[in-house]
Amino acid sequence: MSMDRRSFLKISAGAAALGSAGVRPVRSDAQDKRTLVVAWDTDIDTLDPAQFKAIGGYVTIANCYDTPIAWKVQPIQGKPGFALSQPAQWEGAAAESWAMERDGATIVLKVRQGLKFPSGRPVTAQAVKYCFDRGLQSPGYMRLLFPSLIGVKSPEQFEVRDEHTFAMRMEQPNPMAMDILALSNNAIMDPDEVKAHATQGDPWAAEWLKRNIAGIGPYRLVKNEPGVEIGLDATKNYWRPEPYFQRVVLKFVPNETDRVLLLKRKAIDMVVGRPGLSPKNVKSLEGEQGLKVFTVPDTTCHYLAMNQQRAPFNSVKVRQAINYAIPIQALMPSVLFGYATQMKSPLPHLTPGYTGNLSPYKHDIEKARQLMKEADVKTPIPVKLAVRVGYVTHEQAAVWLQRELEKIGFKVEIVKETDATFRQVAIKGDHELSIESWQSWVNDPWYHLNFLMHTRSKFTNASFYSNPVLDKIIDESLPETNSDRRLGNARVAQKILIDDAVWGFLWYDSWTRVMKTDVTGIEKRWDTFERYYGARRA
Repeated sequence: MSMDRRSFLKISAGAAALGSAGVRPVRSDAQDKRTLVVAWDTDIDTLDPAQFKAIGGYVTIANCYDTPIAWKVQPIQGKPGFALSQPAQWEGAAAESWAMERDGATIVLKVRQGLKFPSGRPVTAQAVKYCFDRGLQSPGYMRLLFPSLIGVKSPEQFEVRDEHTFAMRMEQPNPMAMDILALSNNAIMDPDEVKAHATQGDPWAAEWLKRNIAGIGPYRLVKNEPGVEIGLDATKNYWRPEPYFQRVVLKFVPNETDRVLLLKRKAIDMVVGRPGLSPKNVKSLEGEQGLKVFTVPDTTCHYLAMNQQRAPFNSVKVRQAINYAIPIQALMPSVLFGYATQMKSPLPHLTPGYTGNLSPYKHDIEKARQLMKEADVKTPIPVKLAVRVGYVTHEQAAVWLQRELEKIGFKVEIVKETDATFRQVAIKGDHELSIESWQSWVNDPWYHLNFLMHTRSKFTNASFYSNPVLDKIIDESLPETNSDRRLGNARVAQKILIDDAVWGFLWYDSWTRVMKTDVTGIEKRWDTFERYYGARRA
C-alpha cells in the first residue's frame, strides 16, 4: 500500500493514541518484528553506482549490491551489539578470496562459486570485469578515481583469467587499492540486464539505473517512490544466511521535528542520515524510555571554507585571524552538545597520520585583531557566509561566527541556500565564506588531502587552495607504500596547511544514531552508511 508522508505521520499519531487508550492499533510496519522502519532526511538522485552523490543513493546501493570485497567490522568494546571498521581489515563478498602479485601491483580476486544474479545468470569474472569497465568508462566520477588514485587508466588493466578469476593490474603497488575495491561504487551488476536497457545515446544504461537495481546483495529493491519511501526485501537464496530483517522501509521525513515525534511514538525503529537528528535533539532523547543513543567518533569534517581566489582571503594573516576568532570552545557545548570533537588538523582525527598537536589556534580576539592589523586590510569588510538550509549545526555555528568575525572587522551576512544551490555556487567559486562538510570514504590521509587540497581538485577543493609544494607531496605520497614515509609526509602536509590556515578549523562529527532499545547489530564502516544485513532485534 502506498502512503504519503502526511498520512504516515497521521496514522503513527493515531496508533499511539489508540495504544494509550488500551486499544490494540492496526498492525503496521513498525510493529512487525521482522521489518525495520527507518526515517531519513534524504532522497535518491540516482541508483547508478558510478554516479550517485546523494546519501539515499548510497544507502540503497550499499544494501542491494555486493562489492568484490567489504570492510570488515569488529565488536566495539563496551558497546554490545555494535561493530566498527578497523584500518586495513577486509573480508570477502562477491569475491571469496584475494591474492597479490607483482609485489602488490596486481590484485587477483576469486569470484565466489555458485553465486547467481536474480535473473539466474551466474556471477562470473566476466561480470566483474564488465562492472569495472563500466566504472572506468561510463559517465560519473569512478572514471576519475581509478586513474588518479590507483593508476588504472585502461580497461586492458582488468583481466579475466578464467570463469572465476579476475585480476586488476595497477601501474605500481598502491596502499589504497583494497579500500577502493570495498567502495559501493564497485557494485557487481548483471551485464546482460544492464545491456538490455542500454541505448545508442546511453550505452551504459545510466538513465535506467537511476531508478533500478541490477545486481545481487542481501536486499532487493521492491519499492522506489521518490519523496515518499524506499522498500527493500531480503534476497532469496543469498549466499549468506538470510538477514533477520526480511523487510527494510526507508521513509522520507524531511522535517526533523517529525522525525523526533516518530521516534518518541515508537512509530519507527531508528533515524539515519547525515546527521538525521541535530545534536540538540539527540541530547533531548537521551534517557527516553524505549530508545537508546549510539555514538562513536567519526571522520566527517566540518570547516569554514575561505575562498582564496577572493580578497581578503588570499591573505594568510587574514585566514589566521579568522581561526583565532572562531569561538570553538563555545560551539562544542552550545551547538554540538558533546557529539563532536574539535578539529585541530585538516586530517580527520581517526585517520592514520593525524597529528593533533600542530595547531596553535584558539579563541583569542586580541590576537585576531593584531593579525588583521598586520594584514593591512581596510575594514569593515562586507562578506557573505553561506550555509545549507537544514544543516542545523551549520546554521547555528554561523550565528556565532558572525558575531565574532564582526569583532575583528568583518560585516557578515548569513546566506541560506538549498543543498543543490549551495553546491552549484561552490563549484563555480562564487562563495566567499561557507561552512562545508566532507567525509572521506577511504580512511587514508592522501585520499583525503588529494580531494580537498590539491590544485587539480576543482570540484572538491572548496577553498581553492593552491600550493605547488603541497601538490608535489600529495602526488608522491598517493602511491607510497612505505608506511613511515607515508605517515611522515602526512605530518609535513598538516604543518603546511595549518600554517597556511587553509580552513577555519571547526569540528569532526561523531557518528550518532537514535533507535529503539531492541534494535542491535548496527555496523559503522568507514563510509558511514548503514548496511542492514547484520541488524536484528534483541
